[in-house]
Amino acid sequence: MVREWRRLKKIDDVTYIGECDSEHPAARVFGGHVLAQAMSAAYYTAPEGFYVHAVHCYFIRGGEESIPITYNVKKIRDGRNFSIRYVEAVQHGKVIHLAEFSLQKLASVKDTFSLTPEFPAHVPGPDGLVSNITGRHQKVAEGFDARELRGQVTERMAPSLEIRPANLDMFLHGTGGVNQKQYLWIRYKIPVDKSDYMLRHATIVYLSDLELVTTGALCFDDKMFKLLTSMDHSAWIHQYEFDINDWILYEQECVANSNHRSLIHGRLWSRDGRLIMSTSQEVLIYKTQPSRI
Repeated sequence: MVREWRRLKKIDDVTYIGECDSEHPAARVFGGHVLAQAMSAAYYTAPEGFYVHAVHCYFIRGGEESIPITYNVKKIRDGRNFSIRYVEAVQHGKVIHLAEFSLQKLASVKDTFSLTPEFPAHVPGPDGLVSNITGRHQKVAEGFDARELRGQVTERMAPSLEIRPANLDMFLHGTGGVNQKQYLWIRYKIPVDKSDYMLRHATIVYLSDLELVTTGALCFDDKMFKLLTSMDHSAWIHQYEFDINDWILYEQECVANSNHRSLIHGRLWSRDGRLIMSTSQEVLIYKTQPSRI
């Protein structure tokens, strides 16, 4: 049975303990999981009617899936229309993750004007596409080396999500450095009550950390990498109301690379063409060095 990622225990008004959602914890915790739990902790301390609109965080150390994470919330400011929360995620007495959240009072929004880029309507819909997990299994059965296949192992680290790449071959094999953009359909499989806006918002932040490292590697033609990891992550929520259980299109593009760091911009779209969220992430990439004879 797939478990919900949000399992926080309240210690006091500004301290919470979270657990990992992997059923068989054996590795580093998924960064999006830590970010989403930190966002939930921030929400629990915020004034009523205030919604998170901006997120900025740093992935400092790899967390352990088998060890509970302590979330310490600092109330930076509670203004008339905006609030700021700062959250530290701690394991073994060390900070593994830092996050800042800005919240807007929904009742303060009076202007109905909005501007959005054009929805990428050329992308095939999720129906009929193969999931990343099924595609990986098929490639291995065909004789491909699993170590040379790209993409995060979401089957273990994010079991509550389903991902269907619009171009499976690009997703698993890259493009030889030719293309730096890809599209993924993502769906949260556990039903979310429409009235639970905290879970809805934190869940889309949870999935917003997925596969940006894979997109960051599109500019390389290498088959294997020594290291692919997220360094920091930012997200801006444009729409507070959306269906987190419907398919969401994640448009990702690697826009720059230097000094082992790739910068990826992302857009998350609803199926009806609304821009829900924008993201930006820097990932650290070390290529595997060729063996010396």
